[in-house]
Amino acid sequence: MDLAQYADTDHPATLRSRRGLLQIVLGCSAWLVVLPLLSLTQAPPLGGSYLSLPLWLTALLIAALVSTTTILVACLRRSWGVALVSLALAATAMVVVTRQSSPTDYVDDQYRAHRTALADLVRDYRAGRLDGDLTLPPELRSLCPSGFAYADATAVFVQMWQNWRAESGTGLAYFAAPPTDQTLIQTASGDHGHPRREVGDGWWWVA
Repeated sequence: MDLAQYADTDHPATLRSRRGLLQIVLGCSAWLVVLPLLSLTQAPPLGGSYLSLPLWLTALLIAALVSTTTILVACLRRSWGVALVSLALAATAMVVVTRQSSPTDYVDDQYRAHRTALADLVRDYRAGRLDGDLTLPPELRSLCPSGFAYADATAVFVQMWQNWRAESGTGLAYFAAPPTDQTLIQTASGDHGHPRREVGDGWWWVA
């Protein structure tokens, strides 16, 4: 794209002009798609699937390109007010998106959403009714799209994410005894992880 063709230094757009407002709205429009898409990729059926990360990264890249183009065009036209406002809005949107997409927030949100079903799982585990590979109840299928879950003498584990080769995985684990930094459990068919932090009621995030 030849940005120079949009330069019109004789008539720069102002913040109060229709053209200036249109440029600002255009620069922010893509971010209005990224935020709801982020929520969609963290909830079923996309949450935890192989498509969620590529979809979100693609939307993020498009939003960044649209904002950058809008800012550059405004600078070429010497519409400094439009450029500054567009830059500020883009930076704010990036902060909001990054904050909402952090692993810590995602794990905590998923735990809170499935807390009751996880408590039922712990109750069955303590009663000795769980052993080996588990068939999760419907309430936990959105937490564990892959269905990878098991119980043994030391812990019950529910996977939250794995890559397409099952070489790497993360999830929630409830331990029969308090874990240590050296505690190691299987998190995917080809991966093991350590407990990183407790999220509540004896459940730990394992990665």
